[in-house]
Amino acid sequence: MGMKRIAAVLLTTMLTAGSLAACGGGGTSSNGAASATTENAYKEKYDPPVTISTVWGVDPTLQFKNGESIENNVATKWAKDKLGIDIKSLWSVTDTNGAFATKMRLAMSSGQEMPDVVTIGDTDSQLAQDLIDSGMFSEVGPLFDKYASDTWKKAMSQDPNAWNPYIREGKKMGIPVLDYAYNHDYVLWIRQDWLNKLGMKAPTTMDELEKVMDAFKNKNPDGLSPDKVVPLSIGFKTSMNTWMGDPSWIFGAYGTLPQQWNVAADGTLQYGSVQPGMKEGLSKLKEWFDKGYIPKEAALWDENKTSEPAVAGTAGIIPGPYWMSGWPLQDTVKNVPDAVWKPITIPVGPNGKAMRHGTSTTNGVILINKNMKHPEALFTYENYMFDNLANPDAKGEFKNGLFKGYDYDLDASGNTVPIDKIPGGYVNSVRYLLVRDGARIPNAQMDALLKLANGSKPETRLERDVATNYGKETPEAAKVLMSQKDISFPDMFTGPTTQSMKTKMDYLNKIESQTFNEIIYGKSPIDAFDTFVQTWKSSGGDDVTKEVNDWYSSIKK
Repeated sequence: MGMKRIAAVLLTTMLTAGSLAACGGGGTSSNGAASATTENAYKEKYDPPVTISTVWGVDPTLQFKNGESIENNVATKWAKDKLGIDIKSLWSVTDTNGAFATKMRLAMSSGQEMPDVVTIGDTDSQLAQDLIDSGMFSEVGPLFDKYASDTWKKAMSQDPNAWNPYIREGKKMGIPVLDYAYNHDYVLWIRQDWLNKLGMKAPTTMDELEKVMDAFKNKNPDGLSPDKVVPLSIGFKTSMNTWMGDPSWIFGAYGTLPQQWNVAADGTLQYGSVQPGMKEGLSKLKEWFDKGYIPKEAALWDENKTSEPAVAGTAGIIPGPYWMSGWPLQDTVKNVPDAVWKPITIPVGPNGKAMRHGTSTTNGVILINKNMKHPEALFTYENYMFDNLANPDAKGEFKNGLFKGYDYDLDASGNTVPIDKIPGGYVNSVRYLLVRDGARIPNAQMDALLKLANGSKPETRLERDVATNYGKETPEAAKVLMSQKDISFPDMFTGPTTQSMKTKMDYLNKIESQTFNEIIYGKSPIDAFDTFVQTWKSSGGDDVTKEVNDWYSSIKK
């Protein structure tokens, strides 16, 4: 055991002992620490129990069993039995149509009791910013430095930008909820059986891609007529920069990514949709539209719609995450039994350039109430999750999963069974935990996949999970993805909505979408892009750009 690890264990032990004294009225402050009594902090628990209050926005698809609820379930019982932490629910709401954000804002404005700890997902990012600005929640940087385990700190250090959205005047006001890295980075999925029948190789350049798409459409190996084939299934109803059926890599071939803020050569942030490479990308998309390489309805298709021709067996290529062979592409064989999807790299442009949208390694934020009596209790809970659940070894408490009979079960030989074989049904019990998804180390899942891709047998829980429950091509797709690790570029603006964004961004987004669609559909000439850029800048875009860079400068200090 290394010195840092020993220090982290001893620190957590001291926190537990200090909290015991605090809870028992022994005079130790809630942030104080008594002397350590045991090397392993997790052999002890709060006695009497310490309470952490919280509120819940419950995913409407989340299942419960055995008469349980979000307030009282296997996870809340575990926390009390194992750690002496009583999770008290102030309220819960089924989170449809923004119900959680609405209720949280109402509680804030009406002076209701605020929770000790609240986890806000990325889909409610503006709510998180508003709660931080309310002044009701504590600066968390010193707490994290003092109480977080070495495992948690190392996980957080994997993405130096993770804290950026929650920094105010140099202070860290929320703890980022870490997610798996590269989760929505994409590769191209291609019908390998079509390539084989045509005697063609997977395309590596945009020129080669065009030849493959033309062959898929006009010499279709399954005998489909040209009007029935979607060579490249993409859609941009909701965005030019999304997670499945995404077209942003097409612009990446010309040096920019739309609808996100990218680091320019001078180190400032620039909005990708108004950069010169967009004009070349739009010209290429119009050409592909005219040739029937992309759907005629692309402007009306959202992400899920782009998967329909792929599953039906009429699409040849679809951009999407490395895990798509499990869902939805595994269903293609129900319609075309001989269909084989394979992952390939993103083709490079005429100058050898390739770019794709990179995924954030966060999925929300943890806020701590200024008035929380025992903030160290949150760290006792979450340290345990990072040290035991995030990437457990083959022998730990969570070596097979979180809770037996809920998110995993074992067969007679002691091997984990596929989740659809769990008696009484699978339950995503990780969503019962105090913090969203429990604890995730960004690189852990990709490391597990690459180990499997290189021929190793699954040993840890993560490795067994991806081997059992993900599509069979997922490890190989992860390897393809990581072969182009350097072409992933996340949106670099992660700060709170700026003043000009609040008043002007809706209009700017509207003229952007309208102009791009009109160019691709031939209703406006390609030079309409230049007019759009001028209008964007003069109608508030320059103001937004200045505010974005003011924020960017502030978090780099």
